Amino acid sequence: MADITAAMVKDLRDKTQAGMMEAKRLLTEANGDMDAAIKAFREKNAKATIKEGRTSAEGVIESLIRENHTLGVLIEINSETDFVARNEEFAALARDMAKHAAANPGAASVEELLEATHTETSQPAKLRIQEVFAKMRENIIFKHFAAYQTADGTVDAYVHMGGQIGVLVELTGQGPEVQELAREIAMHIAAAKPKFLAKDDVPAAKVAEEREIVMARMSADPKNAGKPAEILEKIAEGGVGTFYKEAVLLEQPYIREPKQTVGQLIKGRAEIKRFVRFEVGEAS
Repeated sequence: MADITAAMVKDLRDKTQAGMMEAKRLLTEANGDMDAAIKAFREKNAKATIKEGRTSAEGVIESLIRENHTLGVLIEINSETDFVARNEEFAALARDMAKHAAANPGAASVEELLEATHTETSQPAKLRIQEVFAKMRENIIFKHFAAYQTADGTVDAYVHMGGQIGVLVELTGQGPEVQELAREIAMHIAAAKPKFLAKDDVPAAKVAEEREIVMARMSADPKNAGKPAEILEKIAEGGVGTFYKEAVLLEQPYIREPKQTVGQLIKGRAEIKRFVRFEVGEAS
């Protein structure tokens, strides 16, 4: 039987976050074989399952941008309580998963991403989440992620309110000026909550729905009784225009200069290719 030293226990704890007694037990059962002890720890945690009927609406959003701004990721991981969400180990998990997402930008889903091999553990990344789940004793859910990669554009991210809101955006062009513009756009998106990039991205059914809402409001207002149809139509168009200003990024007033739209801000400087905005607790 191998002699289990305090240094060995500490080493295993550093590598797995196992408790002191558990680390000693694992090493004892593995006869001092560190790799075998780590494997046993992960196999045990892999059997832990999500506890049904418990809501995971707290959490954190994390981002990672490569130095050349051609690759960026945004992830959200949820927990049941704010206490766990503010735990340093949970924050470390979020940073680790952002790094993993950046190493696998082609993953088509959360499931595919979590099945991909984690570079440090050489096992599916989902086992890293299982390890933290087993220690925290509450559900930890990798909710969603986005990964933008470009050969000739610029990607940037902005995380606000201590990880409660996050934005990832891609612009055309490269260089310091475009990077600065990308950051400004990301900050605007965090505050203004656009749902669409351009007018053409709004589904026709959504536009029709907004028009119906405006028409119903006008019909209920006695002041509109007897007004010609063409006048009512102009009022309806104005209502749809207000919707565009609220929901479409390029039509929104820029937060730093409301007299200027975001579209006017970027004109001649770059084009916004795409964006995504996450907010902790918000429905997917």
